[in-house]
Amino acid sequence: MSLVLSWLISRVGTTMNDRWCWATLCSKCTGVYERYGQGEPIPDHFCDSPLEVFDYTDVEPNVMRFVVYILWLKRQPDSFEKYLEVREQRLELWRQCVYRLYRL
Repeated sequence: MSLVLSWLISRVGTTMNDRWCWATLCSKCTGVYERYGQGEPIPDHFCDSPLEVFDYTDVEPNVMRFVVYILWLKRQPDSFEKYLEVREQRLELWRQCVYRLYRL
C-alpha cells in the first residue's frame, strides 16, 4: 500500500512542478516580449505538430524566436501537453533556450 501511495504522491508532485514550470516560462516570455519584442508578430495559426513548428522556428541562434514560439504555443489547444511533448523530444535544445532566456 505504501508503494502505491508513494508513487501517487511523486506523480502528483511531478505534474504540479511541470505545470509551475510551464506557467513560469509563459510569464517570463510575456515579460521579455513586452520589453523587447514589440513589432514581432505572434502567429495565430493552429498546428497539430508543435514539434515541427519548433524545428522550423530555428530557435537556437536567437532567443527571441524561442519567446515567440512559447507565446504561440501558449495559444494552442492543449498547450501544456504540447509543451511537455516538445520539451521531452528536444530536451537539450530546450534547456539551452531556457538558460539563455533567463539570462536576459
